[in-house]
Parts: sequence; C-alpha cells; structure tokens
Amino acid sequence: MSDRPQYPSYPGDDQPKPPEFPAGQPVYGQEPASAGPPPPPQPAYGQVPPGYGQVPPGYGQVPPGYGQVPPPPPGYGPPPGFGYARPQSGSSAKAVWGLVLGIISIAFCYVGVLIGPAAIIVSVLARKDIDARPPGAVSGRGMATAGLVTGIIGTVLWGAVIVLLVIGLTVG
Repeated sequence: MSDRPQYPSYPGDDQPKPPEFPAGQPVYGQEPASAGPPPPPQPAYGQVPPGYGQVPPGYGQVPPGYGQVPPPPPGYGPPPGFGYARPQSGSSAKAVWGLVLGIISIAFCYVGVLIGPAAIIVSVLARKDIDARPPGAVSGRGMATAGLVTGIIGTVLWGAVIVLLVIGLTVG
C-alpha cells in the first residue's frame, strides 16, 4: 500500500490535463521561441513615455443639463405668498443698552447707584421710540422693559446698601 491518501474521483478526471506551462512560455533551461516582433524600447530613465498624461477628448466635461432642477409638476408648486420674505425688524439699540446697563447696575457693587438711573432713562427712551414707530418696524420692547426693571432694582438695592452703611458708620 502507498503512503499517499486515495482521493475520490470526480467527473471530468478522465479528461487530459493541461500542460504545466502555457503554450509559448519557455521551460526552465530552454531558449524562448520568438512569437512575434520585439517589444518597443523603454524610454530612458527620467523620460516620460509618449502619450503619458494626455486626457482623452471629452473627459471632465459636464454633460448638458447636469445640475439643473426640473420644474415641479402642475399643482405641486409652492404655496401662495411663498418666497416673499417679510421685512425683518431689528432690535432697538436703546433697548439693548438699557438692558445691559440694568444688569450692570445689579451686578457691580456701589456703581449701581450711578448706572441704575442711566439704565432707567435709556430704557424709557427706548420704549417711547418703539411705541412711536409702526407696529413690527422695530422690536425690543421686552428688552426695554427688562432694562427698566433691572435699573430700578439696581438703584434701590445699592441705594439701600449705601444708606445702611452710612447709618452703621454714624451710629457705631
């Protein structure tokens, strides 16, 4: 018995086997048979072969109609009035400044007594300016009101602190 395992036979095993090397390939140790003209010579080192880097005609051009959006089918257009933006109303600069001064009057010690009245005045002027214009022309009435309230709170708060300090220093 041989040392090689026995494999089952498959259909087509009885057909002839292809040669080890494809036709025209030299077997080791044999001279190759000339099968045609010699290959073209290679360019010298650093030389670019002819035709290298050329782009075929029409390559990279955008086809006509590419990127255009077709019109919507009938009945599927935008709703009436769509596309016409209402003029944007900006906030009143006086209202912004009134709010900023009102917040500063609460946040900073002893300066609130001086900045609080400024926040009150600027906020009142902002509310009058907003009310004098047509509705929707300028926004910021809420900021002006908030600036007025914070200005009043800052003035009263730091005014009370100063009064208490003065009383405490005179009595004690």
